Amino acid sequence: MRQSENDSSAVWITVTAVFLILSAGGYYVMTRMGGGNTSQAAEIVEPTAGGRQGHLQEGANLEQIIAARQTWDVDFVSSFGQPVADFSVRDITGAEHKLSDYRGKDVVVVFWATWCPACNTEIPHLIKLRDTMGPDKLQILAISNEPVDLLKEFVDRKQINYVVAVMNSPLPPPLNRVQGIPASFFIDPEGKLKLAAVGVVSLEEDIAIINAP
Repeated sequence: MRQSENDSSAVWITVTAVFLILSAGGYYVMTRMGGGNTSQAAEIVEPTAGGRQGHLQEGANLEQIIAARQTWDVDFVSSFGQPVADFSVRDITGAEHKLSDYRGKDVVVVFWATWCPACNTEIPHLIKLRDTMGPDKLQILAISNEPVDLLKEFVDRKQINYVVAVMNSPLPPPLNRVQGIPASFFIDPEGKLKLAAVGVVSLEEDIAIINAP
């Protein structure tokens, strides 16, 4: 029994250390969401030897946007340009949202939690994004695994104007492989994954990614 307790303590120390390291980078390790297989290695793209440039020009393409990033990293690169399988989530009012419902529009799927400081930093950017791009052009689905009552209170307090949802069925890859939050998936009007980011994406970057060719 004592050996088992020591092993458990070691695991928690390791998890805490990883949490603190990633927290400093602007995103947070989380428990598995959606019941997916997390055994596959993450595909996070680290900055090049030259560092990040931190300047985003108007009309930038995806390569330029990625090169200029400062508060997020790229993930699931092998899935870029691939169709995202249909899935559904239920929002905090009980309404169901299917990815296929929004074909012809851009969709931003964000994984987040109320307790996550980086997620809270990103919320004002998403609120402004919703104000900037109407529902005829863009849908935002912010998915959490927290209790609905907690989410309702948080949404009211923060005056969130986009869809906040919880999972009511398994998610397809690569959405079921999220290991850090906030994580954002940009899906184009054809239902293909355009970009996946782990960390805080600014309003300027959100718009640039959506509009990038």
